[in-house]
Amino acid sequence: MVAVILAAILLAVFRAGSFLGLAALIPIGGTSMISRSGSTPLSRRWSLLFATVGTLAIPFIAAIWINHEMWGYYVNRPAVDRRLIDSRQIESVTRLEPASDSRGRRTFSGSPIADVSYFIQESQLEGDYYVLEGRGLRELMGRHALPEAGRTIPDSRLQTLYNVLDKTGHLEEGEPGYPNAKELGGIAIQGTGHDGQRILFVAVRGREVSNDHYPFYEFLFEEISADGPLKLLSFQRFYYDVAGVEGMEWPAFFMTFAFLGLSPTILVQGVFFWRVQRSRRSQPSDAISGNRPADNL
Repeated sequence: MVAVILAAILLAVFRAGSFLGLAALIPIGGTSMISRSGSTPLSRRWSLLFATVGTLAIPFIAAIWINHEMWGYYVNRPAVDRRLIDSRQIESVTRLEPASDSRGRRTFSGSPIADVSYFIQESQLEGDYYVLEGRGLRELMGRHALPEAGRTIPDSRLQTLYNVLDKTGHLEEGEPGYPNAKELGGIAIQGTGHDGQRILFVAVRGREVSNDHYPFYEFLFEEISADGPLKLLSFQRFYYDVAGVEGMEWPAFFMTFAFLGLSPTILVQGVFFWRVQRSRRSQPSDAISGNRPADNL
């Protein structure tokens, strides 16, 4: 029962309302009940340990590991850097579109954002799954920190921005057959941080790196000067799918592995109970009862 309660708390903390993940409580509940059938306190404790490890701990670790490999995060998407959210002033918000220069090299074209709601609008089906660039905009709008429409980053900064992102080494190459993975589009937010330093936040989506699989990047830079070099303060990347397996995250993996671990866990419990019973039968009745024979006079 304790294991079931702990599992429920764990699921509630990491993914509230995940009915798919909650189904994983069935195996841990079943194997925990089996542990109560142990004939000794020791056998019950060991059986409960096997139940917890086999149908809760290992499935959970495997689920979040696969989630990280697929989506770039273990449980939830990483939060936007607080240095942007807590900015003292936001000076400009620029929409970035993929473009190329006269030599065919990738760059950006920029335009003012007339309607922020375009980036923060949720879908009735997917919720905020595709609200990516709008993650930071939503919080800034809640603070009434966004500037008036029409202000964009200077052209001198815009012309070199793609090259700066590429030189960080964080842009992902696509798998064979996906040559445009590094083509980016998104937003750039320029402002002054809470500590007075000038910052530039860039949130961009890449093209497919594999079938239906897309990267999303967030960079936070310190602007040494208006047109000077940029110092990378933080970076994070995660992935999303379009018409792929979006929504297939750790609760689904957790449920699958929990049920897969049910049979071997029950088998281990059965073997342990059998060994305990065999050991008890091999002991003299006096040793089992705890009585000591009287010393011979």
